[in-house]
Amino acid sequence: MRQRSANADISVNAIAGTEVVLLGLNAKKRATRGLLGFTIYKRKGKAKRFTPLSGGRRDFEGVKSKAPIIQAFQWSDYVVNPKTTYTYRVVPIYGKPEEQREGEAVEVTIETEDPDDKTHAVYFNRGVAGSQAYSRRFGKHAKWYRTDQRGRVAWQEFVKPEDIPDRAAYKWLSRGLEEALLGFLGQATGPEYALRGAIYELTYGPAIQGFVDALERGADVKIVHHAKREKQMVLKRNKDSSVTIAPNSGEGEPILFKNREIREVLAKDAVARAADAAVAKIGLEDPAHQQAFDNMLIERTDTQISHNKFIVLLKNDQPIQVWTGSTNLTEGGIFGQSNVGHVVRDEGVAQKYYEYWQKLSTDPKKKSAKSDPPDTGMRNWTVAQQPDLTDLPPKNSMTPIFSPRLSKTMLNWYADRLDAAKSSVFFTAAFSVADEIFQKVIQEKEVGNKAYLRYLLLEGNSGLLRPKIPEMQKVAQNRIAYGDTLLARKGGDPEHKQFIETLTGLNGHVNYLHTKYMLIDPLSDDPIVITGSANFSQASTQNNDENMLIIRGNTRVADIFLGEFMRLFNHFRSRNKSNQLSDEEAGQAHFLVPNNSWIKPYFEVGNAKRSERMLFG
Repeated sequence: MRQRSANADISVNAIAGTEVVLLGLNAKKRATRGLLGFTIYKRKGKAKRFTPLSGGRRDFEGVKSKAPIIQAFQWSDYVVNPKTTYTYRVVPIYGKPEEQREGEAVEVTIETEDPDDKTHAVYFNRGVAGSQAYSRRFGKHAKWYRTDQRGRVAWQEFVKPEDIPDRAAYKWLSRGLEEALLGFLGQATGPEYALRGAIYELTYGPAIQGFVDALERGADVKIVHHAKREKQMVLKRNKDSSVTIAPNSGEGEPILFKNREIREVLAKDAVARAADAAVAKIGLEDPAHQQAFDNMLIERTDTQISHNKFIVLLKNDQPIQVWTGSTNLTEGGIFGQSNVGHVVRDEGVAQKYYEYWQKLSTDPKKKSAKSDPPDTGMRNWTVAQQPDLTDLPPKNSMTPIFSPRLSKTMLNWYADRLDAAKSSVFFTAAFSVADEIFQKVIQEKEVGNKAYLRYLLLEGNSGLLRPKIPEMQKVAQNRIAYGDTLLARKGGDPEHKQFIETLTGLNGHVNYLHTKYMLIDPLSDDPIVITGSANFSQASTQNNDENMLIIRGNTRVADIFLGEFMRLFNHFRSRNKSNQLSDEEAGQAHFLVPNNSWIKPYFEVGNAKRSERMLFG
């Protein structure tokens, strides 16, 4: 939802998602003279009193204000409930730190979105375990754990949710994502229903139990899961031919032992074995369902990665809903790294996902041979079902795109959409930025006097991303943030206590950001949201099993995604900036600028802050 309000000098543009309200502020040039900043007050529903919005600063050096002051033209409220009305009162503060006076206020009233509008239900988890809020709530439960990440053994401090009573941390971190997933599975209440899943990582017990509960209620449940084979060295006893997996200890010719030998065989990889082990822990109440349980998992072997995370709900053999998004069914996926679960209640979309699932369930080879029927191979089939796009999809439409595909044309299409954006792009990248997109991002775009910004939210400043971040930061139109926690500072002002931030310990490979979405001009009346399981890479386009959904023209969905993007972007960007400061500089950063010089970048042509003021305001 979007609402705008203004007086003669100050305007406020409010954009509400489900649990975020973005506030874009603006001021006439004449109204910036002596402007120290803004104080923002909030009132919930019909409450009589306004309360100051937290997050600003009270302190000028030597002077404390009566309420927090914000020296910025874009602010956010992250403490809101869905389906709730809020009124914001924005008050400009003028004068000097010791002689402050209030200007004419502007009020705007807005209602946050319902996560579920019966067509789209969108649920983002918290995604910021490394935060002051998490440490404040649960930090007393921190423990040191011995970790092994890719062969590097070290001791690390975590606040693991399993160490916290009453599942309190799990509930806070889930933020409705787990509940929505289990609720989706819970719709399969009898034999007229069926669930068809395509899942990469499948280890979270309650989610597996949700499938099994549906099965025991009589629903037909099938899950295509990643079961790729890889070369492994195994110990073989010649006498009875039993096989036990042993560490990789050699290549080439078998190593002979007395009555034994080491051989190279194809066996399930670690992801597949973990899924098998997790499913094996689930018991049945009724032995009559043993065969259905045994047939529940369908192995997907002929793929680089079977990377999907979707579930189709059928009723009376008709697909009616699909659960999709970025969330692996693991503890880390649901409660650790940032993820989204997205329910689409559209029979046409659900039908396309079901047809894709049916093809996957046959474990097809990657590409048709010359002697095969045209769409035998998975790459051929996906392109036959939905040809590569050459232009925009129709207005007010949803277009599923499935992988693997015959070429990287769709990756180029995503890059072209980014390049064609008129005012803004918001893009998440968990592993790297594909060269097709990177080459667009490092180019300055001619936009005249209009606002134009690209926001890139990255997993971290390491690995494949590290060499690309400085290149992208050189372009003023790019705003970059990456996963991070605040550095522990020596000493510090007790009045500005900083809690030590730790992660959950639930993730090993991707700690912060696992979402895969791109927003094109989300603040316009014709936004494009591209979301799903694929990482906007050549591998996810041509080699992996993946699904993406292109949603055009739905401002409600765009507002929800934009709010969540900015929540994480601002969270991590503040940490990126703080961690680059010395202890002395960090101490000074607590203080507000004592005059209106903070405003200059917001009106300076070519400055990203000016574009941000124009874009959100």
